[in-house]
Amino acid sequence: MSKMITKLIIILVALLPLLQRSGQAQTKKVARKISIVTEAGMPTNIVEPGANWNFGPGGLQTYRGWQYATFWDTNRQVSVARRQLPDGQWECTSLDGYQRTSDKNRGKGGAKSRGFGDGHEKVAMGISSDGVIHLSFDHHCSALRYRCSRPGVANDPQQFEWSGKLFGAVQDHLGGPSIDYVTYPNFVRDGDRMSLYLRLNGGSGNADSHFFEYQSGRWNVNDPADSKLIDNDWSGGDGTVNAYPHTVVVHNGRRHLTWCWRDTPNRRTCHDLCYAFSDDHGQTWKNTAGDVVGIRGSKFISADSPGISVVDIPPGSSYVNGGSMVVDRAGNVFVLMKGPSNQPLMVRRNVADGSWEKLKSPTTGTLVPLGQKILIVAESGLYESKTGKVLTFTKVGEAIEELFIDSRFVVDPRRHHHDGTVSVIGQLGKKVNVIDFATSGLGR
Repeated sequence: MSKMITKLIIILVALLPLLQRSGQAQTKKVARKISIVTEAGMPTNIVEPGANWNFGPGGLQTYRGWQYATFWDTNRQVSVARRQLPDGQWECTSLDGYQRTSDKNRGKGGAKSRGFGDGHEKVAMGISSDGVIHLSFDHHCSALRYRCSRPGVANDPQQFEWSGKLFGAVQDHLGGPSIDYVTYPNFVRDGDRMSLYLRLNGGSGNADSHFFEYQSGRWNVNDPADSKLIDNDWSGGDGTVNAYPHTVVVHNGRRHLTWCWRDTPNRRTCHDLCYAFSDDHGQTWKNTAGDVVGIRGSKFISADSPGISVVDIPPGSSYVNGGSMVVDRAGNVFVLMKGPSNQPLMVRRNVADGSWEKLKSPTTGTLVPLGQKILIVAESGLYESKTGKVLTFTKVGEAIEELFIDSRFVVDPRRHHHDGTVSVIGQLGKKVNVIDFATSGLGR
């Protein structure tokens, strides 16, 4: 018997390298590179413990071969950084003229409000096709804070010395009337246009959704009366609700929008996954069946609009607002969020017939389209989808949480289109880090 055991051990030892190689082939890892944007990020002791306060929508993005980042710094001011890809040195400039304070009273719409504290006041960034860098920041039911660069700064960056002098003063308007009670700014570029989402006129459970529009060097839709799309009134609950959009994604000229409803400030009142799309740059919106449900500025989408809810999720099921949405090469819409019972919920809209189906996901995180495949960027690592009868995911990248302990991370939505790299920004202590995952070797 002992001879048999000895032979088995010898065979297993001989097979071990083959087994290891086989395991490596199934769990391939992508290389990653870390760069330090600055060691002067704003310390976390200025906000409430546990508040994921730094890095807002578009806080890291690629444009014409350069990468841009924006965040709060040790001066308690907005910093904007840039580098030439693939691995140029980061240049940072701190913008004066607006400084955060430790006063948590944000003024609830006061034009001079400078308080903060609970993590809503991140910096959002957009870059329009005329090379203007747009910033919106420090918002939670407060007056608009908006400033932008001179034209052409991002179109021909080597012709501009990187300096705060490139950016104009802080404004509470977009060329029209003053805009108050702002929360959750988010810029999205659509060819030679750009939209700015703002939640206005209320807080959780009682607010409207507006989409302002920029083109040819000016905000053509700059008045809340003309920009409103989603209304807070409905026939259920206590009579009011508000949308929490995931984002707008533009794919082949179509704008896709997904969101959940929330009835009150209690996050347990979040319910349903909703969807609409626009083929005329955000003016007219249709439900998943193709019926018109909204016209910006005149006909408002509401929780009573027909065909808006595409996945029924009841209130009180631990469904939480927030999530990620992408569109793959074929036009299928994917949404990933924290679903009922705090479990990851992924859903897909099939472009062929408009149907929605629930999928399994190993984690919540940020989605990145990679050809016909989908990546998930999560604190625990990078995951790649596998095609087959059932969509599955395999971990292909290391965890990132150790470098991003002191902030929420943000994924560059455009870098992977530029050179197949997935870039992620976050903060550890005062150090602002960017991790680059070289995903070009993954199967497309």
